[in-house]
Amino acid sequence: MIKSSLTRWIGGAFLYAVAVVGFNGEIAAQSGRPPGVPEAGKSERIDEILKRGTLKVGVTPSFPWLFRNKTGKGDEYRGSSWVLAKAYADALGVKLEPVQVSNETKVPIVVSGGVDITISSLAETDARKQVVDFVTYSQATFCIFGLKTNPKAAAVKNVGELDSPDLTFAAYVGTNQAAWIPKTFPKAKMRGVTGSGQAPVDELLAGRADFVVGDSPLEPIFKNAHKNMLSIPADCSKSDLNPVPVGQAVAKNQPAFLEFLRGIEKKVEPKVKQEEIESIKFAREFPDQI
Repeated sequence: MIKSSLTRWIGGAFLYAVAVVGFNGEIAAQSGRPPGVPEAGKSERIDEILKRGTLKVGVTPSFPWLFRNKTGKGDEYRGSSWVLAKAYADALGVKLEPVQVSNETKVPIVVSGGVDITISSLAETDARKQVVDFVTYSQATFCIFGLKTNPKAAAVKNVGELDSPDLTFAAYVGTNQAAWIPKTFPKAKMRGVTGSGQAPVDELLAGRADFVVGDSPLEPIFKNAHKNMLSIPADCSKSDLNPVPVGQAVAKNQPAFLEFLRGIEKKVEPKVKQEEIESIKFAREFPDQI
């Protein structure tokens, strides 16, 4: 009888120990996810990122939101979008993995799953909202650039004079500028150029275009690199041309992932905005470093 009771007690203790170990293992697995990260199974994207150990982000420079750091100190990139992406990675406990994209591929690559997020600056146009969701973190306006040595460009005194069949604009294919120019200046000619960047200044230098359109913060960089550069308006910081939200793109139908990213953006919003201010200030002081 004593032996039988002892056997039952040992068996019960063993089963209890197995249960405790299993329960603790489950807790350990969950505690391995950083605080605030959705639990396993809530977001396939987040589960994949954690398993991979990296957050893949599509990058192509677009000042002041994302640009190469040429100071020789710190990260490869800087800018408000980079700061925000680092905040995502820190919250997930993973490393950032930049993936080079172009203006033509920065939206398709996130739709196809080639990257988790495109952090290249993207104007939140209606057309883009049909295919991707956005994490909004900034706003942009346009400024128009030409050369003082071009008589046709130098003769233009205001925006209203730009809608002329005698003038030619150039823009990179796949950019918001390429869509905005023909809508805003339907009488002007338009040259689509393949490549990366925001404004194909080479088209001005080669005489193939009279004007290009860039984001307003580019003014000090362009005017430092090209002493004969003019802008409309003359002070781009006062431009009200095409004000549009700027965001990072994620593929649609990922509600938990999108909610997580937007939550992080709210937490670090002051830091992100400060980085944008400091980037623009840096460009005005050291335009050759951009």
